Amino acid sequence: MGYTKQVYKYAQEELARRRDAARERNAARYDEIAKKIPRIPLIQEEMAETARKVTKTVILSPQNAKNEIGALRDKSLALQKERASLLLSSGYPEDYLKERAACEICGGSGWRESEMCRCFSEILKQRAYAELSEVSQLKNCSFENFSVEMYPETPADGGASPRAHMAGIHSFCKRYAQGFTKTSESLLMLGHTGLGKTHMSLAVAGVVTGLGYGVLYTPVQKLTDKLETLKFSYSQEAKEQYSRDMESVLSCDLLVLDDLGSEFITQFSSSILYNIVNSRLVETRPTIISTNLEPLEIEQKYAPRMLSRLMGGCRALEFTGKDIRFLKKMRH
Repeated sequence: MGYTKQVYKYAQEELARRRDAARERNAARYDEIAKKIPRIPLIQEEMAETARKVTKTVILSPQNAKNEIGALRDKSLALQKERASLLLSSGYPEDYLKERAACEICGGSGWRESEMCRCFSEILKQRAYAELSEVSQLKNCSFENFSVEMYPETPADGGASPRAHMAGIHSFCKRYAQGFTKTSESLLMLGHTGLGKTHMSLAVAGVVTGLGYGVLYTPVQKLTDKLETLKFSYSQEAKEQYSRDMESVLSCDLLVLDDLGSEFITQFSSSILYNIVNSRLVETRPTIISTNLEPLEIEQKYAPRMLSRLMGGCRALEFTGKDIRFLKKMRH
């Protein structure tokens, strides 16, 4: 799928660690047996020598290979039988010295022929989920613990009740996450503070990450501060990091921009946010943007072109009701 380079690098390093650990465990078992049953190392060497003789016979005396190989095979089988007997009599399974790979399916390589092994896939998912959790409250934000009961049941202005309205948004976002693709539509989550926009966007991000897609979540303030610092640094390392960060922001499978409008708006932040949003919409890369701003406020803060791109390129989801964070605190 579309995991970041950092996630792939971590997963590859984890596979290497597992292979090293498997080799160490195999060596430790052999050392243990060598001390307790001194005859075993001698048998192992005899078996290795027998295998070498088979290879030599096939190469140097192919005309006599059949008879000689038969004799060598019988000797190898006898040695294996003796080894198994010694192990069993000492209280070990007869296959105790069989080398065990980090993964029985792929041998620890992460690939089985041309297909990714499930061990590699699981490492990628776990790492991507962990990285997302490091910068968010992901573990506390799921579809299961998004409570529509916190929203008022009484209809407002003769329309649907906030509870029914939010139940609809909950259902839509759950379907969106479960059916996510790299060309899914972008979402604009609108509404006053404390109505569950961050919770809902993280619930989507968690499911999408679990499906194997590369997800980047960031508060807008944190993103613009970091990019501005890197952009105007004199350090070559900082400039290279800026390029890497921009590549991740622009190319990830799903970008979640949280709390648009809460950042200190500068000419740089306004310009870079428009470029990010516009580039991803043009390239049909899904983006979820949450904001406490009304459409008119977006236009005033960022200019009409930003509002035009957001309203024209995203499906707008309006969150309604009362501040549920405040209500939760009152209940506790």
